[in-house]
Amino acid sequence: MIKNLFFDLDDTIIKDDKSDAEVYKKALRKCGYNEDDYLNIYVAIDKYESIFTEEYNLYDKKEIIDFINKTLNKNYSYNLIDELLRESSKWTKRVILTEDIVRKLSKKYNLYIYTNYFKASQVKRIETIGYSKYFKKIFSADVYGSKPFKSAFQKILDEIGAIPEECMLIGDTKSKDILAANNIGMKSILYDYNGKRDNKEVEAENYVVIRNIEELLEIL
Repeated sequence: MIKNLFFDLDDTIIKDDKSDAEVYKKALRKCGYNEDDYLNIYVAIDKYESIFTEEYNLYDKKEIIDFINKTLNKNYSYNLIDELLRESSKWTKRVILTEDIVRKLSKKYNLYIYTNYFKASQVKRIETIGYSKYFKKIFSADVYGSKPFKSAFQKILDEIGAIPEECMLIGDTKSKDILAANNIGMKSILYDYNGKRDNKEVEAENYVVIRNIEELLEIL
């Protein structure tokens, strides 16, 4: 019996879109850098998780700037990541998961968020859209580790006192969200909002695909 639902945040609860480039541009301007570098930084941060292993998969602010500098052959200061986090905490332009759905699910399940990003920024975003009252806790990659690693997810389950069979994960990324659920032994739902998220090159099982977030109420 499912008791706990884990939601990814970006592109599942709030839309994460490259058109929101101003987040990166503002941070670069505040730190005195060329704002035209924003897309390269966006891509580099997305690649940051490639260095993680089962033994080490914690997000680290100093480490992420070092990775960006090495990847882009730059010399950005460490305060750039703090500015990025401050700006990204305001990144709430488009809410995907409606409050009506969250409210209804919260009456039946314990709701949590598991995000591959920094806690401070993501907590602020959920507070801004008024959803804090529905989610019991936000688990983040800088505190618990990253999806899809089993060791990271196990820390979370141990903390809430749950077993995989009692949990389900909902996310938009097969290589992170769905594999995270697979690795820990729980069911999952892939939110394939553009028909391209169900990457056939990523082998996964025990998951359901939805195209519209409203389908959650039909399944759960």
